[in-house]
Order: sequence, then structure tokens, then C-alpha cells
Amino acid sequence: MKIIYSDKIFLCNEKFNILEKKALAFKEEIIAIDSLETLQKKYPKAELIKSHKHTLLLPSFINPHTHLEFSANSYTLHFGEFLIWLKSIINSRDELSKEAKNDLILEKLNWMRKTGTATIGEISSFGSDLKPCVKASKDGMRIIFFNEILGSNENQIAVKKEEFLKRFQDSLKHKSDLFIPAVSVHSAYSTHPKLAKFALDLAKERNLLVSTHLLESRAENFWLRFAKGKFKDYLKNFTSNPVPFYSVDSFLKLFKDIRTLFTHCVYLKEWENLDTNLHSITHCAFSNRLLSGKSLDLKKALKSGLNIHLGTDGLSSNISLSMLDEMRANLLIHKDFNLLELAKKLILMATLYPAKALNLNLGEIKIGKSADFSLFEVKECENLQLPLQFILNAKFVEKLFIKGKECKF
Repeated sequence: MKIIYSDKIFLCNEKFNILEKKALAFKEEIIAIDSLETLQKKYPKAELIKSHKHTLLLPSFINPHTHLEFSANSYTLHFGEFLIWLKSIINSRDELSKEAKNDLILEKLNWMRKTGTATIGEISSFGSDLKPCVKASKDGMRIIFFNEILGSNENQIAVKKEEFLKRFQDSLKHKSDLFIPAVSVHSAYSTHPKLAKFALDLAKERNLLVSTHLLESRAENFWLRFAKGKFKDYLKNFTSNPVPFYSVDSFLKLFKDIRTLFTHCVYLKEWENLDTNLHSITHCAFSNRLLSGKSLDLKKALKSGLNIHLGTDGLSSNISLSMLDEMRANLLIHKDFNLLELAKKLILMATLYPAKALNLNLGEIKIGKSADFSLFEVKECENLQLPLQFILNAKFVEKLFIKGKECKF
């Protein structure tokens, strides 16, 4: 049993309650929340965790969408328009994959922990990120490992299935409480229906989490809705008469009854076709600005009743894997919100909401929840301003706990 005290605590419940001068008693889960004096009397043998003066405690961040295989990107990939970026990805992916060695990926994973992230959803396209992600999970970080399937050539279906299945089975060997194999269907424009069905049938059979990219760009939007535009011209490089595999509706139907995180969705109109109990949207504001030139209509998305949460995407379309940096980007992009209210919502979108999307018992400071929380040193500040000031000023944790175990950096 351990006890930790903090001047301020963000519970990260829906009401965004803030506690003052309280302590937590915890093992792998949170056991009690009360005054320090009361908890020390109740648990006299508990270890007291020491910290600096003026601290803020809150649930550790959850980043449900990363691409660590592209962690070496700097100056290489081209931004400003989606198809320009996509062409640069195809031209540079082998080089970037070779440069993203285990040590570099482990460095990025450790940096995420230093900035308060304890859980990630890693989209693995090639499997080169498996070894460092397994190592990070053994060091205490929680990894949802989304094995990705993609391929548009019908002649390569068998090869793509075999390759995907091998990567998936390799990930299964390391399954644990902190390493959770999952499935990713890359996108509607890149994944043949036979491959999508194969991967989703596997997800249904094994009750796995699923992630997919959808309606990220204007080009994809025109392609899926009207079978024309820049995507058609681009795909002529690969086939003489390209046609979309799906409409937006038919793609969404693939994910019926499957817990799925839909990433981006900046051109989504069919909100009612998503299941509010199983489907959620991962909003990557920084990435959208670099590639799409359009951001998610956050007010409309929240009004839909869907679970909307934050992700950083990868360093292929961001300059940071810090959820704090991503929140700062959101503060600047979503100008139609009251700033103080938006700050609270963004913190929930990095804690409570992704936990619900991933069906994990964390993301909130509450008795019975996993003891995943971080401690930041802050300055004195009134509660009304504290969520905003925290996002604006915080950079690195003082302490980070995952399942009650303190992380060592």
C-alpha cells in the first residue's frame, strides 16, 4: 500500500471536479481518497510518496493513435496537402523504417512517459515497432498494439493475409495486462474488402479492439463520395480504371458491433451511422492541420453523442508525441469554444474519454480505477484558471504511476 498527497487533484470525471489538499491510497488500483491524516491513520504501514510543494495530480494521459515506425522523420516528409504527403511517405517509408531503430523508438516511448502518457495505441504497419513496444510494456507502459492490414491489389490478397497474420501472431506471444494485441484496418481507400473482412472477422472472433483512418482529406472525401478528384488521378499510377472499394456508408457498416476507434473523420457527415456505445473518434488536430487543411468540427462532433478523444498521430505528421502539446494545438484551433471550458474538455479527451474508447478501467481518479496517474509541479493558481494554465505551462511530470508502480526515466 502507498499513499500520495497533492495540493490539487483533477478527478477527470464528467463534472471535472477538483479536490484540494487530498491524498490517494493505492496498490495496483486506487483504494481510497481522503485527507492525508485520515489515510495515514487508516493505513499506518503504507509507504508515503514524497513530492514537491504545489503539485497537481491527475490521471495519466492516454494517446490512442501513434505511428512509432516513422519516428525518424524530420525534414523528410512533405506537408501542406494530403496526396503530396502520401507520395512522400511511399517514397521514404523504407528509409524512415530503417532509421527508426529500437533505441530511437524506446527514446520516444520514454519521452511520452516523461510528458505524462502511460498508455498508447500504436498502429503497427510493418512490425518493426514490436520489440521496443514489448520492452516498454515490460518496463510498465501500457501498449495497445494495433496490427495494421492494408493492400489494394486483389492479386496480392493471399500474400497480404499471410503477412498480417504472422505479425499478429508474433504480437500475441507477448500478450499481457500491459501489452494488448489489436487490429487496424488502414483506410477505405487502401484496404481491399477481402482484407478488411479477414482482419475484422479475426477481431470479432477474438473480441479485439479495432482502429481505422477515415475521411482525413478532401481528396479522400471526393473519392469515396463521388469516385473522382485527385485520388482518382493518383490511383491511375497503380491501375488503369480505379474505382472506390466502398462508399462512406458501406465502409462504416464493416465495423458494426465492433469496438472501433475512427481516426480523423474531418469530413464525416454520417454521425448517426456510428454506434455511440462502441464507436469513437480520435481527433488529431496537429496532423490535420499539416495534411488536411481542415479540422474536425469539434462542437458538432461532441453534439453527436460520440466519444471524441485526442491523439497525436505519429511524427510522420506531427512534431511532438506529447499530449500536452496536442492540447495546446487544440486550444489554438478550436476558436468557437470558451477557453476555460475547452481546457477542461481537452483534459478529459486525453484521459477519461480515450479510456472509455479503449474499454480500459482507467482515465479517472476514482476508487476501483487503475492507479494510473501523474504528478506535476505547478504554481499557485485559482481552480477556475488551473486547467487552462496547466495545459499552457506543463511540460514534464514529477512522477508517473502505472498500475501503482512508479516509472523510472
